[in-house]
Amino acid sequence: MDATPPPRREAREEALAQVSALVDTGGEAFLRGEFPSARELFDRAAAAAARIDTPPHHPDVQAVHAQALINRATAADRMGDHTVAVDSFRAALALCDPLPEPAGRILRASALVNMAQALVHTGDFDGGQEALEETRALLTTARDGEAPPPDSDTADLLIGCLVALTELTIQRERWPRAHELATESLDVVLRHRPELAGRPLLNLSAIALATGRTALAEDFAHQALSAFQGAGTLAGAAEAQQALAQLYLRSGRTDEARSLLDAAQVFFEEAGMGRQSGIGLDLLGLLAALDADHTRAAELYVRGLARLEEAGAPVAAAEIRVRLAAALHATARYEECERQLSLAQEAFTASGLGLRRAQTDYFHAVLLADRLPGTPGPGTPGPGPAPGTDPGPGAALLGRAVALAVPAALAIDAVRFTLVNGAQRERWHQEIAAPAMRLAFRLAVRAGAGPLVAQLIESQCAGTPLAGTPLAGGPNTGSDDGTAPQPPRFLDPLDFPDPGRATREAVQNSARDAVQNSAQDSAQDSARDAVQDTVQTTAPDTPRDGPPTDTFRLGAALADVAAEAGLLVAPPPRLILDRTGAVALEPYLAEAEARYGGRIRDARKVRTW
Repeated sequence: MDATPPPRREAREEALAQVSALVDTGGEAFLRGEFPSARELFDRAAAAAARIDTPPHHPDVQAVHAQALINRATAADRMGDHTVAVDSFRAALALCDPLPEPAGRILRASALVNMAQALVHTGDFDGGQEALEETRALLTTARDGEAPPPDSDTADLLIGCLVALTELTIQRERWPRAHELATESLDVVLRHRPELAGRPLLNLSAIALATGRTALAEDFAHQALSAFQGAGTLAGAAEAQQALAQLYLRSGRTDEARSLLDAAQVFFEEAGMGRQSGIGLDLLGLLAALDADHTRAAELYVRGLARLEEAGAPVAAAEIRVRLAAALHATARYEECERQLSLAQEAFTASGLGLRRAQTDYFHAVLLADRLPGTPGPGTPGPGPAPGTDPGPGAALLGRAVALAVPAALAIDAVRFTLVNGAQRERWHQEIAAPAMRLAFRLAVRAGAGPLVAQLIESQCAGTPLAGTPLAGGPNTGSDDGTAPQPPRFLDPLDFPDPGRATREAVQNSARDAVQNSAQDSAQDSARDAVQDTVQTTAPDTPRDGPPTDTFRLGAALADVAAEAGLLVAPPPRLILDRTGAVALEPYLAEAEARYGGRIRDARKVRTW
């Protein structure tokens, strides 16, 4: 029973109604894609709620106050103010703790699932993962003998949580798990909220693209676009256009990509979506690079970089720096190129992205190789100096290139042993690992490093056993209890495809190959954009029109077809070269494991004689 005196209670209720009206109006603006207006309304709502949320605190006031803070943070994150968003989410979480069930649990889950996206954007992947796991536990753990009802607000939040978990798994290149989560989220959507199918469909498109199924990726992207358009979700439709443009860039359909990117960019700029517009500028830079206009490409990259840095998105900014380095290299601005690569590596290191560091080192080695005197073709190191001659000024460049290329190639190649699916392993090998290993071979040959060349050949000829299979020639030293050794695990191995031959002529191919990485950035944003579907209002039961479930039956069927089984293989053993116990490539393996994290080779050792 509320013991508040009637006059004070009436004043509080009147003020509460005004706050709720601001939240509702802001929510309507948010769903229309009018993010600056929505944020201004949510700011006013949060300030008004704070004025009436005074001791003794009333649960109704605290709930509306928390709701206003969550929505304010969501709008801030959508506009690229990720740090501001995280602070606001944390303030909302503090208000959720004393609230009774189920309101406290639902509001806390809402704050966590949206805060996870802001944390990921700031590079805190572990924090995002923890927030999402807590969200899922809140939504799926039975309380008082009963699980939360799936037809309530819980379903919306669970969808947002599954979409966000999918995005994180995509970023970590755990493809079977990513596909499982994306399919699960699509299934939940089709059963409870078919009008929200755009998000899981867009994630399925990103997964299909990353695993080499371009046609399937395009099917999913078209379905996502139809879903967003049918639901009237303008921001989602713009992002689906951006995703389709990335697919078109990958297949060389630049004219189609250009029209989609231009249309999407206009929306992002007008909506104040800083991060997404930064990614759009990145893609427009790729288009310029494909047209061999490297000066224009660099200008667009610099603008996109500024936008992402302003948004507090260090990883996405670092990825643009790598592509900016390619454009700078193409115009012979080598010192600035190296500076951009160094800054990118600092950001990847700070976020614990080992694989990104390895692929950036490989890319750096490609650029150094292109600068070697007498390089016969784009990105292909030529023959070394004749015996007994002065190696000339290229010796230092060649030494740096070898020191970067060999550990990077070993680390990149090791990723395929973490993939369960054989087709994915083969794609990774052909499109990403093999070019890196070829560069390492060519540089070693040019350097006249005979022992290194021999050890590279020996390591590439070693077999690939199934996980747990004993190897001839030596005991299984992977574990003391005879269990199968675990596959190597990099720290957040995000996809950063083979940059290709980043030279004056071939930087166009580099840009095209980089599109796949931008697709995963889009998947990250599509997951964050699930907040558009989970943003709280004070009228959660308001009916929402959307396309019929039948529209997305094809999407569910394709998701089932896309599921593939496979066998886990063990990483290669360490090769003993002679009776002294010397291990092939030992210093390079040690450097790779120290520099990038994870395990490059299995602990087992086998003789080569």
